[in-house]
Amino acid sequence: MTDTESRPTLNHVAVSMDPKVLDEKGRDEILDFYGDVFGWTEGDNSMEQGNPLILYTGPFGQFVYLLPGEPYMVTHHLDHFGFQVQTMDEMHDIVDKAKKRQATDDRVKIIDIKSKLTNGPASKFTFTSAYVGFVIPLMVELQHLEKRDANSPPLPE
Repeated sequence: MTDTESRPTLNHVAVSMDPKVLDEKGRDEILDFYGDVFGWTEGDNSMEQGNPLILYTGPFGQFVYLLPGEPYMVTHHLDHFGFQVQTMDEMHDIVDKAKKRQATDDRVKIIDIKSKLTNGPASKFTFTSAYVGFVIPLMVELQHLEKRDANSPPLPE
C-alpha cells in the first residue's frame, strides 16, 4: 500500500475468558476498573450470543469484546494490545489511577512508564510506554510518540 491509500483500522479485540470471571460480580469489577482507569463504557450486547461483555474504548466501533468460553485464553504476562495517548499527562493520569487501584487490589498489574529514544533516517522519536492489566488475560499498553529533531540530545537516564 502507498501512503495515499486507506488502510484498515483496528476495530476490536476479542478475548475468550473463564466464564467464572464474567459472572455478575466479575463483570461489575471489570466495568468499574476499566471505566475508572481508561474511561471505557459498557456496550449493548443484546444482539449477541453467549452474553459477552463489550467495552467501548473510544470512537464508535472500537471496543474490547470479552466472551465467556471454554477453553478460555491463557497468555504470557506480557501479551497485550495497545492504545496511543496524545499527551504525557494523559499517560500519567491513567497510570496514576491504576496505581491507586493496585494499592488495594493485587490483581492490578502495572509496568511503569519508561521512555527511550528511537532513531529514524530523518528524525528521532521519544517512545514512551506503560502497561496496565486487570483480570483480562491481555494487558493494555499505552504508548506516546513524540517526534524530535534529528540532532536532539539523548534522553536523561
